[in-house]
Amino acid sequence: MPTMKVCLFSDARSVHIQRIVPGLIERGLSVHVVTHKPAKLPGATVERFSVPRPSLRYPHRWERRWERYLRNFLSDFDVVHVHFLSDWGFTPELIDAGCFVATPWGSDVVPPPGEGAPTIELTTRRKDMLRSAALVTAWGPTFSGFVADFAGIDESGIELLPLGVDLNLFRPHRTSHWSRHGYHQIGFYKGFREVYGATYLVRAMPFVLEAMPDARFLMVGDGPQLEICKTLAAQLEVERSVKWVKRQPHGNIPNYISLCDVTAIPSLCESFGAAALESAAMKVPVVASDVGGLPDVVRHDENGLLVPPRAPAHLAEAIIRLLEDDVMRHRMGETGRRMVHAEYEWGGILDKWIDTYAKARDRVCAMV
Repeated sequence: MPTMKVCLFSDARSVHIQRIVPGLIERGLSVHVVTHKPAKLPGATVERFSVPRPSLRYPHRWERRWERYLRNFLSDFDVVHVHFLSDWGFTPELIDAGCFVATPWGSDVVPPPGEGAPTIELTTRRKDMLRSAALVTAWGPTFSGFVADFAGIDESGIELLPLGVDLNLFRPHRTSHWSRHGYHQIGFYKGFREVYGATYLVRAMPFVLEAMPDARFLMVGDGPQLEICKTLAAQLEVERSVKWVKRQPHGNIPNYISLCDVTAIPSLCESFGAAALESAAMKVPVVASDVGGLPDVVRHDENGLLVPPRAPAHLAEAIIRLLEDDVMRHRMGETGRRMVHAEYEWGGILDKWIDTYAKARDRVCAMV
């Protein structure tokens, strides 16, 4: 059988794309990436998105040249897969010319708090891509519902295609951080944007420290709210219990998760919960906001605890509950690792991606 040729329209620098592309290539696919932000992707070809300028080959007006540029991808590749619904210029008429798969990521469907809403024109473009695609995928069942409502499409036709976890990279230490170091530590790795709720974790710190004065907090990442959080920690007089760590490469994150007994994810909205899965894979239970797709992967009283968003006291109460109960933490850690192994192991997820491409291709062929 000929090698399947797949073209991804995406951010080549994204952590997820950096993991997905090599995995597809290892499984025998030919992968080409079109991007506004080029980056090295071993084994793949990468092209900066650029509509050709007027020339003898492209003498048409701008719209026609743009249309021809995109149509070439749809004719040259078995599957064209858009990750995140940016306005690449795909119209329903163009999409019908090939096998088009659409994967919204979250903020392209549900605008995050503190960030600007898309224009009406861009929203219409995004809905058109979802309505015209041969196949639409979503990270999980909750987000699938949001996507269906957003685009006005049948949810039963959306393919559930989550992100996975490399269990060799995210593997637990034999003993807990508490056992090794004699004090409890709470980790945060989401980054300092309003949507990730870091300020609510900082506001929860005094409650935690009142119950457990030796507890510490490991805050990893960067973003526009980092200085706000540092100032707030000083105002609340908890800064001595906090360690701030700059943003880390994805491959370093397991080293930081291993330094913690609990991971906190106080997000205000989430389409999925990849960070929660990575923590669970390392047998570190999660305290997370009960929003968006987080309950799909943080199962209350099984591998973590869910709390209301924007509620520092509730967040602190759940963290204290886990830190005070070694048996519960151990049970939830074991459950989390088993769940990830059974449902989100990276190799199995990549096999699902390939099956999905074949399904989309076969669907288009059947319509010709």
